[in-house]
Amino acid sequence: MQILHLISSNGLFGAERVVIELSKSLRLINNCKPIVGVIKNLKNPHTEIAEEAKSNGLMTIVFPCKGKFDIKTISEIRKFMKRVQIDLIHCHGYKSNLYGLLASKNILPTLTTNHNWLTWHWKLKIYCFFDSLWIRHFDRIVAVSEEIKRSMLKYKIPKEKIKVIDNGIDIERFNKEILTKNIKREFGINENVKVVGTIGSLKFEKGHTFLLRAAKEILNINKDVKFLFVGDGPLRKILEDETKNLGIEKDIIFTGLRNDIPELLSIMDIFVLPSVKEGLPMVILEAMASKKPVIATKVGGIPKVINNEENGILVEPKDVSALKHSIIDLMNNVSKMHRLAYEGYEKVKRNFSSDAMCKKYYDLYQELMA
Repeated sequence: MQILHLISSNGLFGAERVVIELSKSLRLINNCKPIVGVIKNLKNPHTEIAEEAKSNGLMTIVFPCKGKFDIKTISEIRKFMKRVQIDLIHCHGYKSNLYGLLASKNILPTLTTNHNWLTWHWKLKIYCFFDSLWIRHFDRIVAVSEEIKRSMLKYKIPKEKIKVIDNGIDIERFNKEILTKNIKREFGINENVKVVGTIGSLKFEKGHTFLLRAAKEILNINKDVKFLFVGDGPLRKILEDETKNLGIEKDIIFTGLRNDIPELLSIMDIFVLPSVKEGLPMVILEAMASKKPVIATKVGGIPKVINNEENGILVEPKDVSALKHSIIDLMNNVSKMHRLAYEGYEKVKRNFSSDAMCKKYYDLYQELMA
């Protein structure tokens, strides 16, 4: 069975990680060959996922695309599928949904995963609306959380086509020995300083501004803390300006895009995800697999992973006071940090491995092929 994973990417984020982890697990199955297909937008080129796929030994193909709608790209995808004899196409995201659906019309089964529908900007609402028009034509649709499934049902997507499959990660990728001293030195962080970190695209849904406001209040109490913001995105300049307005720019580190996520997680004492909207974020699973105590908001599929006060801390979205008190409480309670970190690791190992995710997808592939 040859599966083409098709994605139009803006970097190496959650959806891209799902494609990589799923493909790595699929190739271990007899007679199963995953291929990572990347639509390269020439006006805003991002091929990080293609490079990551190649570094993991995965077969990769890049399809150049000149604009928002390029008929030639659709034709090239269709030609590739026929030439290589693809058995099934699995799409990830707005653009790949449209291109993949048109390219595969009448020649093979189709599946798409909805990682999240973002709606904070009017342009994104338009993309979401149009995606809802063509996503319903796929043979099956996977939602990575019940919340995403509910959002699709509001758009009258046929319920019988939707299946919820949890994201999963390669646990071993986060179990290696890492020399944290060198990484801290890179960012000018002293050994005795606590590091509170977050990872994600710098955009409205991730709620970074609320963490910044909590950081301001924490730094008024404790100066021996640094806040690490890993990622890049459209709000970077706005967030950097906000740190200056708050007078905390010396204690906030914006790393930009990074591929060394296990290494960056290793220097964090506490991981925080202050999102206002989510699917099932891979980075939560990665932080827990790294044995870090996690504080996150009660959105999307996060409460399915974190049981409050058992294997992590849950707070309401946009609640600066709750973020502040939760972070301070953990920094002052080392035994609680260790307990939450251990229980979080055990939960991910049991329920959110890439192999468990792979089995569910493979069963769905076989159902579609039949």
